[in-house]
Amino acid sequence: MDGREGASGLEGVIGRHDSPGPSTSSDRTFPWTPGVNPPVPWQVDVDGAREEARRQVAQMLQRPEDLARLPELKEAVAAKLQRLDLVMTSQLEAATDGTRVGLDGLQKARGAVLRTRDNFSQIEAPSKGEKAGGLADNHHLIRDLAVMRANISRTIRDAEAVVALPEEAARAIELLDDDEQNLFECWERLSELAQRARPARAALEAARRRADNDTTTLSMTEPAAAQFAAIDDAMDRFETTLWRSVRGSLFAGRGGSAALARAMRVVEEQEALDELLVEKVEKVRERAVRKNKASEELVDSIIMVSKHYKRQVLREIREAVPERFEMTVGSLVTDPGGEEATNVPVVIENLDVLMQQLTELYDYAVPAFPTKYKIFELVVAPAWHKQICLFIDRLVEVARDLSNADIIAVLNWYQSYAAQMDALGVEVETEPSESEVAVGTPVHDKNGGLQPGGKNEKGESPSVLSIESFLSSTHGAVMTTNKIDKISSDEVEYTISDDEEGGDVQMTYPVGFYELVNIYTSRMTKTVQTWSANLRRMTTTQPLKPAEDGTLWTASDVEFFRLLNEQLEVAMSGGKILVSAAAMVISSALSGFASEQYKRLSGEGVSSTNAALASPSFSRHFRTTSNVIENAAERAVMTAAKNVDYNVLLAGVNDASRCHRLALEMESSLVDALQSSDAMKRLVKKAGAAATGKSSVVRPAIDMFLANTEHCAAAAAAAVTSDPSVISLFGQMYAVDKGGTSPWLEGEVTETLVATVLDYLGDVVQFVTRDLASMVNEAVFNRVVKHMIEACMKQLQTIRPETVGRMEEDENALRECFEDFLPSNRLDLGLQRLADVRDLAAADDTESFVLAYGLVVQSMPELGIEPAERLLAAREDIPRATQREVLEECRELLSNQMAIRK
Repeated sequence: MDGREGASGLEGVIGRHDSPGPSTSSDRTFPWTPGVNPPVPWQVDVDGAREEARRQVAQMLQRPEDLARLPELKEAVAAKLQRLDLVMTSQLEAATDGTRVGLDGLQKARGAVLRTRDNFSQIEAPSKGEKAGGLADNHHLIRDLAVMRANISRTIRDAEAVVALPEEAARAIELLDDDEQNLFECWERLSELAQRARPARAALEAARRRADNDTTTLSMTEPAAAQFAAIDDAMDRFETTLWRSVRGSLFAGRGGSAALARAMRVVEEQEALDELLVEKVEKVRERAVRKNKASEELVDSIIMVSKHYKRQVLREIREAVPERFEMTVGSLVTDPGGEEATNVPVVIENLDVLMQQLTELYDYAVPAFPTKYKIFELVVAPAWHKQICLFIDRLVEVARDLSNADIIAVLNWYQSYAAQMDALGVEVETEPSESEVAVGTPVHDKNGGLQPGGKNEKGESPSVLSIESFLSSTHGAVMTTNKIDKISSDEVEYTISDDEEGGDVQMTYPVGFYELVNIYTSRMTKTVQTWSANLRRMTTTQPLKPAEDGTLWTASDVEFFRLLNEQLEVAMSGGKILVSAAAMVISSALSGFASEQYKRLSGEGVSSTNAALASPSFSRHFRTTSNVIENAAERAVMTAAKNVDYNVLLAGVNDASRCHRLALEMESSLVDALQSSDAMKRLVKKAGAAATGKSSVVRPAIDMFLANTEHCAAAAAAAVTSDPSVISLFGQMYAVDKGGTSPWLEGEVTETLVATVLDYLGDVVQFVTRDLASMVNEAVFNRVVKHMIEACMKQLQTIRPETVGRMEEDENALRECFEDFLPSNRLDLGLQRLADVRDLAAADDTESFVLAYGLVVQSMPELGIEPAERLLAAREDIPRATQREVLEECRELLSNQMAIRK
């Protein structure tokens, strides 16, 4: 509202705003040709505007494909013209009313001037007569008489005005009977009546206060009070019409914009009037304080109360929004446990209808309000979002009757709702402020894996559920045993206060979604548990599946990740909060799956490590050192080598490596879905101690799959060296009977060992993928080298001249065995250990022996002092006393080496 116009009787209260006159030739000059009529001044502006419009249209439609945007541009121009039309209509009405009021005032002023002239002529006539001389002598009487007459006349006029109040108020209200377009004129008349009656009402109130106990005076004031009540009744009826017009026009689309503009004109004028009245009250009070006494004007100020129309308008809007929701979707949510379930697709369809109505409100209703109100950002949008949150709370009450697809549809709709609000200039939270979701923790068994799903009527685990059956699973969903943290809706405030100035309003994430996500998560957890149980059964009952290239695989692993990816894909449609919850379930499922994979490939519970090494000949001749085999990892490797089929271990290398790669891809998908790696780190806190120090909640499972790959490679290598025939061959190495004969010295043992190992390596090449075969081959090579060194330490009793040569030939045989399967640098590293032991055995003197032992300690510190003890004992050419001295030097060298390592 650019201009304000007051009632004709309020000239002393409301200021006028004169519209500027048309531009004159002194304001602007226009070029024109002599002899031709000069152009109208505004015509130049019109022509310029047309030319600018042509230029802009040509700029926007430079390319042929721009023609496709013509409908969009037309709609935008139509909407802009609609808003401009509303503004121009409001300004034109204000200017018209101002002009009318000014003309009325001018007519009244002219009549008063004419009457004043007649009064002066009547006064001058007696003063020119013969008795005019006596007037001066009785001047004081004439003055008193004039004062009395003026007082009586004023009293009569006031009384007549009071008596006429009901009739004038009724005529003002009649303006609204046929057409509410007279809303402003009705308010104008009623406000004028109220201001005219104000002095009389103040006097009446003062009289009542002075004569509280005078029944006669009180009875005389009652009729006058009834006259004033007529104004109050009329104003009440007007305000009822005004607020009904506001509430009814808010969602009326294009047809309600004009009514809202008229209503807001009244509100703005009343607000201006309230400000002036408040200023006057303050001045009256200040005068009373200065006089240090109660003034009758203070009584007058009591009835000068602001109407707060603006505050009432905001309240009406806030009340209109829940009415609209109740009218559109309130009856669609059935009571929990009712006979009919809530039809979520119908609910969402009606919510979309509501959003369309909100968009029309933004296009047609919002322009009717002054810009300073920020009516949409501070009032409509917060009230709307509050109803969205309350409606979601109602859905939570029946959430257990909703399917998973319904829950996802609601979460997905909220994302589109937030996008539409953003298009309207209001930011709505699409995820919790700190991206921390209160979700239930999936149930794990004592080994860290997900507990298997329930049994069916036959006592069997349910079959693997399809994604369609998962989305349609509804009634009777079992929640996880862990308690779910809930956030009360009372903790979130969506509305702003009734203050005229509002600050930034936070459109927070609905807390009701936490419960929906918890229910969805519990169902997802149960589904994944069912899948895991069935896949474990499939793995134990179905044979390995060879690929086209001959490599061996377990098909169930791929199926497990396929189902997890389907779960993630579905969760992504529900927004980041559902993805975060799904990430917790997925990470737990992956850890459980990796744990079960380890159990299957480690042969836990089948037999002990001692049983794996139960070979009489090996027990006599080859007893493994405690610092190598007594650790848990080595025990698990030896158990798997004894109890798990060699081909299964080779397939396990492929499976665990593929699971590691798929888990990395899953982690990447989660990061992309959450749009932040920090979000994954924040979920680590919820994962507990298992993920402490990890970069993401999935990282523990990724590390477990990598460890499973290494375990299978080591177990496969151990299976080669644990072959009874291989164990027997190791038991014959470095062994020489009393007669000096030995199959090892003749090369038969090494030749048979190499042939056996080559047979196993052929299986590795055939069954393991090319990028992983080298890992297994290297593990076999390292384990063969380790066993040869251990056999040397245990079984080399005497160093003969041909012993060192046989040891060198063994190294060459191993090189030929593995050179087609391992790179030379890897071979050299392992064979160098054998060469160091050989150099220790071939030392010519004590100094060379100590130097050779130093090299052994550097490459194989785990052997300790044993190589020196064993090989010195095998040297018959070194006296015992010298051996003790050399051994002492070796101990000192070992001690220094260990100190350096620490």
